[in-house]
Amino acid sequence: MACTSGGHVMPGQFHAGGSIAGAVRGRRLSGRAAGLVAVLVVLFIGVVFLIFSFALRSQAARSSFVQAHGVRREAVIVTVHNIARTSTTTGSSGHTVTSTTYTAEVLARLADPVGGQARTTVHVPRYETGGPGDTVTVLVDPDDPGYAELPGSPSTPAGVPAIFLAVGAFLTAVSVTGSALIARSWRRSTRRTRHAPALP
Repeated sequence: MACTSGGHVMPGQFHAGGSIAGAVRGRRLSGRAAGLVAVLVVLFIGVVFLIFSFALRSQAARSSFVQAHGVRREAVIVTVHNIARTSTTTGSSGHTVTSTTYTAEVLARLADPVGGQARTTVHVPRYETGGPGDTVTVLVDPDDPGYAELPGSPSTPAGVPAIFLAVGAFLTAVSVTGSALIARSWRRSTRRTRHAPALP
């Protein structure tokens, strides 16, 4: 029979209670697993930003050097290669915003060779509107005459690596804090389960 005398719990009630408790534990476990995945994603993005910050630091140092010590020359544009970079972000309202930024690599013929080299590649941090035959003033890297920039337009501004470093450090700190909170919640749940009274 489904019911016994003496106030004992009915078998149907026992199984129902156990099923509910198991479902609650399952939801909590899946919630922690989802949180852990989110933390790992944030950590990955933070590490990527940190790697980019160190890579950009050397480029920014080179740009600073060329802007300060580059050899100024007049040059004639030979070819222009504009490079588009498209990024997509999703706002809080769910709308997707797509933006495109441009850089350019301009092959130019120097009026006076630098280090015996008559041509150089000018790295422009924006869309280049000039075309073949146009004249531009460039700063040539004295250590590598094949590299040049436009005066006052560093290819990699000095502040860019610092921005990437700050964002990477912030995301890494958030992921570490989140993982610590998830681990603490997991330990507390384990202790509660271990010391919970057994069902009759």
